[in-house]
Amino acid sequence: MSNYLEDEYRPAFESWQADQTPAGNAAFMQSIDPIVQKGVQMYGGNSPLSASRGRLMALSAARKYDPSRSRLQSHILNHMQGLQRVSRQQSQLIKVPEQVLMDSQRLHHHTQELTDEMGREPSDAELSDSLGISMKRLAHVRRYQPGMTSGQMEAADPMSGGVAGSIPGDHEAQDLWTRIVYQDLSPLDQRIMELTLGLHGNQKLSNSEIAKRVGRSPGAITQRKMRIQQLLDQEQQYSPFVAH
Repeated sequence: MSNYLEDEYRPAFESWQADQTPAGNAAFMQSIDPIVQKGVQMYGGNSPLSASRGRLMALSAARKYDPSRSRLQSHILNHMQGLQRVSRQQSQLIKVPEQVLMDSQRLHHHTQELTDEMGREPSDAELSDSLGISMKRLAHVRRYQPGMTSGQMEAADPMSGGVAGSIPGDHEAQDLWTRIVYQDLSPLDQRIMELTLGLHGNQKLSNSEIAKRVGRSPGAITQRKMRIQQLLDQEQQYSPFVAH
């Protein structure tokens, strides 16, 4: 009779067959952990329950395993496909505000890590690149307040496609030019522009407040803002940026 049980799992499987106590289960699960992790990566998605549910599925599958019919890994992975359904159900249970809160915590911690690493606050462009999320998502997370409706959360700024917080005389061409100017700035000047105009869900701050946040003098902030405004004025005929 054929025996497809892999040599690398044979000792653990045979020992477990003779000892299916809690301790025996734990030892066996440790030995097949590479299979479980592979299944979680393949079928679990981002569900926080995937790892624990995957171990239960793997143990249940092992109890039904017949070495004469298939390899242990193939048998377990086949049964772990049920994680796809679990992941979808879990995603549906996580409401938008809860997901935003999770993203908000991640954003806060990552911002602090980058600040400690670079000695200054990161620009939103740096955060977006580091976290792998869009500017629009950054703004969405920052705007959320407990109790807000989904409609209120969609209120946007000039850099995220909406109208709330937009610059005076807001038009499509002006928005495009604002984006172009922003993208060409240094990270420090991007941060100054963000905190001045309240881009990406940031709170608008005064020169002195911005100076404290980026580690520069208020006078240096004014000078940098004037240079940025000169770039904006190449397209815009008003001057909202250099207000104190």
